[in-house]
This record gives sequence, C-alpha cells and structure tokens, in this order.
Amino acid sequence: MRWLRLKVLKGSRQHRHRIRDWIEAHPRLAKILERGGCLHIDETTLARGIAVGLFIGMTPTVGVQTMLMIAASFAFRANFFAAFVVSNISNPFTMAPLYYGWNRLGNYLIEHLSIEPVVLNGLGEEVAFETLAMFVGSLVTAVPVAAAGHFLFLWLWRRLGLHLPIRRGDGNRVPAGRDDTAQ
Repeated sequence: MRWLRLKVLKGSRQHRHRIRDWIEAHPRLAKILERGGCLHIDETTLARGIAVGLFIGMTPTVGVQTMLMIAASFAFRANFFAAFVVSNISNPFTMAPLYYGWNRLGNYLIEHLSIEPVVLNGLGEEVAFETLAMFVGSLVTAVPVAAAGHFLFLWLWRRLGLHLPIRRGDGNRVPAGRDDTAQ
C-alpha cells in the first residue's frame, strides 16, 4: 500500500503543476471557477467532481459534455478538473460499445416496463424510439456508476491515507499529520 500511495502522490504533484500553470494563464476564468467552488481540492469536492464526470461521461452527450460539466460543477460545488478527467470514460474507443449497450438496455426496459414512446409515423418514429432507448439505457447505468465512483474515491482516499497539507495563516504549508501551530 505504501508503494501505491507514493505513486499516487507523485503523479498528483505533476498534475498540480500543469493545473497551476493553466490557472495562471487564465486568471478571469480561474476567478469565476474559484468563486463557484470548482477549484477547491479536498476529498469531498474531488469525490463530487468524479461523480459529475462519471455521470456526464456515461451519457450520450458528446459535444456538450464540457459545458454540462461546468454547469454541474457549479451546481454541486464539485471539482471541475476531476470531472473533466473522469468524463473521458466515453472516448472514441469506448463510444460504440457504450452506445450499443445503452440502446439494447433501453429497448429492453421500454418493452418490459411498458413505457409509451412518442408516436410518430415513418422514419421519425424509429429515430425517436432509438434515441429514447439510448437515453433511458444511459441514465440507468450513469446513476449507479456515478454513485459508485463517488463512494469508491472516498474509500480509497481514506484507505490510502491521502491528506493535503494544512495551510497556516501565514500561507506556509504544514505537512499532513503535523500541526506546528499548537506549540
């Protein structure tokens, strides 16, 4: 476990530098994201970000995913960067199997739960039915995956003993587990 913890912390440091550079290059956007709570880095904010990213990544919303993640990060005070990274579960390599699976699951649920789809004639009816089936199937999978990702992240965070350094009033960081302010 110690080896894994050290690997996670090393990778985290590298990513923090990249994020810090991006934030310095975009100060106005960073100010808006900070006010909304989207840049906070603590275990609950990161877990919420992972849940948002998994939920949006597990829905057929390609093309508007980033905008949806920004809105959801503001609404749930979730870490946007965690949501953005995790949403890549839906990528060009996994998109076809995910969409096919959601469509089959949605078709099954619509047939067995007697959901009445929109009644149209011709090709429009087929397109509407298949779209509805895909959205129903994706929502049925997105909700449990997002919840599982949230709780799994919190469990791993606590299991590995990952803690961020505590900031003192003078801006200096105190290593986790040592609080020199109580002397």
